[in-house]
Amino acid sequence: MRVLSILPFPVLPLTHGGRVRAYHLAVGLARAGARVDLACPWQPGLPLRPFEREGITIRPFVFAANLLPAILGDRVVPPLLQLSGQPFTFGPRRLLRQCREYDLVEFHFCAYASWMSRVPLETRVVYSAHNVELDYALGERSSRLRRLFGRQIGMLERRAVRASDLVVACTEADGKRLAQLYGGLKGLAVVSNGFDEGEIWGLNGPGREEIRAELGLKPEELAILFIGGRAAHNRRAVQFLEDELLPRLERPARLVVAGQCARPRRNNRVLALGVVDRLRPLLAAADVAVNPIGSGSGSNLKLAEYLAAGLPVVTTPVGLRGYEAYAHLVTVAGLDEFVGAVQAQHRVVDRRPELAELSWSALGQRLYAVYADLLSQRPRSRSS
Repeated sequence: MRVLSILPFPVLPLTHGGRVRAYHLAVGLARAGARVDLACPWQPGLPLRPFEREGITIRPFVFAANLLPAILGDRVVPPLLQLSGQPFTFGPRRLLRQCREYDLVEFHFCAYASWMSRVPLETRVVYSAHNVELDYALGERSSRLRRLFGRQIGMLERRAVRASDLVVACTEADGKRLAQLYGGLKGLAVVSNGFDEGEIWGLNGPGREEIRAELGLKPEELAILFIGGRAAHNRRAVQFLEDELLPRLERPARLVVAGQCARPRRNNRVLALGVVDRLRPLLAAADVAVNPIGSGSGSNLKLAEYLAAGLPVVTTPVGLRGYEAYAHLVTVAGLDEFVGAVQAQHRVVDRRPELAELSWSALGQRLYAVYADLLSQRPRSRSS
């Protein structure tokens, strides 16, 4: 099986959920037996030429729109819309001509929806939906301009869904919502977000107490872990944890934050580390992991990472979406109940047997089987 995976954002470094999901599913497919090439925008620090990593070939490209998110940011014009303005010039045409060499091409997100109907008919097209992008865009606090941009994203998403032979969603709810918004799907598969078992279940490193000492965490402090990218709902979660949760706790506590959801800083209340190379030390050092998310679409892969590490977890109902089958392993609480829920947590027993199906390797095997089934079917006409 030959698979081309196209991502509109640079895949490395693995700074947020979209990059992590696209990369680890590609690696999982390769481990299952596929030959996988991952095409994505180049950025400084990465080779310009194709290079190998963990069994896949990453093929950077340099297109005109690549720089727009870095220049314009993400506060006004959504990056998906910025990238969708890429002219269909020599670079994109050359990339799509190469699709003839593959059995299947998957498009992550809907920024390149206009390209999907241009893929040669003999190659199957998959839309890998990380969220319901229309709901994600309109779910945030928005101005009239943002609502206009949201509707434009909905048009891109509609085009992507209709041009695909198969939609791969993170959750059952997302799949149903996409069908509700855009009509019947030619095919739907649900492949959850997961965790890197090599990172979380790998060889033992420094002990918990040693890691806590290195981080400056005192033995008596309750270390509360939150991991999140730059999305607005993650930034709001950090604000809630810092301003509303910490002051109400009855014991000394420190909030440990990893990711772009908070500016890096260290003080006696917050240890915000920014993007980290390895999550495992933080997972080992933490006493409890939290997910006080109030909005969003798709699923939060941080929840799979928390569970795989054996941490007690407190999450909102929204934060649990996509992982409802594991609700018995977490404490589900509203924001007004978070203080009591966090203070009541204790370390839990090993969950590895129950969570093995959420490893990226297992999910890659599942996706490989889904794609094999798709390739065994007769091709259908493609619309845009």
